[in-house]
Amino acid sequence: MEELPLAKKPKITAKGRRQKGKKFEREIAGLYRHYHIDDTAQSMPMSGAMDFHKGDILKKIDHGYVDECKNAEVTKIWEWWAQATRQATGLRVPLLHIKRNLAQPITIMSTDTYFQLRREIADLREQLGLE
Repeated sequence: MEELPLAKKPKITAKGRRQKGKKFEREIAGLYRHYHIDDTAQSMPMSGAMDFHKGDILKKIDHGYVDECKNAEVTKIWEWWAQATRQATGLRVPLLHIKRNLAQPITIMSTDTYFQLRREIADLREQLGLE
């Protein structure tokens, strides 16, 4: 009996990778709008290549955070985190949003940022008498 050749995976082109990345950026921008964090959020034209704004998401209100979005099957987390950190100039905080096919996206932030946010939430809950 003759063996059938295995089907080859279609090779994704550079254009396909850009489209995949832009789709994920639009998804993250949509989440900013959905949760009313910044109702003006949109995918950054030229993906942060402009000098006045680094990062992948353009926001008019939420300037304290710089978003880097990566949608890839092979994870280069430390390389991506270094990029996000370089883009977060001044007092801005880097956020790295990553996704792969058929998986839920995740967001990565520094441990210090995480605990600062938790402290702020605890303080607000205390002020509101929810503790």
